[in-house]
Amino acid sequence: MPYGLKGRNVLITGASRGLGAVIAEKFAAEGCNVAINYNASETKAQEVAEKIKSAYNCKAIIVKGVKKSPCDFV
Repeated sequence: MPYGLKGRNVLITGASRGLGAVIAEKFAAEGCNVAINYNASETKAQEVAEKIKSAYNCKAIIVKGVKKSPCDFV
């Protein structure tokens, strides 16, 4: 990348599985601390966070977030 990401903090929505988990891992590989957002898959989110922490020596937390209606973000 043309600029350094080391030490930056990123929030990845839907990062407990699939493409979101891959994106979280890619940011961690660049040196970012990651916040893994999940809806219902807390166990999977925790697994992704532990994998990232051990493999890339960065901070990784899990954050539950549920959007129930458009008004939740107002």
